[in-house]
Amino acid sequence: MQKVINASIEILDQISNFIMELDDASYTKVSKPLFDSSIGQHLRHILDIFQALMTSENGDLIDYDLRRRGIPLETDRMAGLQEIDQVREWLLSLEPEQLDNDVVISTEVALVTQQTAEFRTTFGRELCFASSHLTHHLALMVVHAKLLGLEVDSQLGVAPATATYIREQEETSCAH
Repeated sequence: MQKVINASIEILDQISNFIMELDDASYTKVSKPLFDSSIGQHLRHILDIFQALMTSENGDLIDYDLRRRGIPLETDRMAGLQEIDQVREWLLSLEPEQLDNDVVISTEVALVTQQTAEFRTTFGRELCFASSHLTHHLALMVVHAKLLGLEVDSQLGVAPATATYIREQEETSCAH
């Protein structure tokens, strides 16, 4: 399970580097009509998922619906980077065995009315989800940054399986 922790740190480092390269205006800009959220708001959403895990690592219920909208990290890039560092430190403190712990998640499942469902899972599976969710939102943030005219590393926001495919394609083309 150490590989799940390491992979989570790797993607967290990617988003940290991405945020560090932004200026404050780009971090808070909402590119209407294509986006209704800023890069900072996407970051807050990502970190809410990790916060849900961090507050329940002892086997309690993981509640993905606890959101912290309107907090400083949505508009303050340095606050966002500080929280990324806190999540990174938490990840480094995890023992691989913790990922085998059984947990229950709670999440809303409907749009028209408030309906919540609970599912049994493992802490490791949920950490894997959080990292995948981060990658998905990082891909959106990359598009947002490109719309702002920023240069962005082409490796950002790429899913692990896609990265493997790209490497295989590069190896195949080099062999020919």
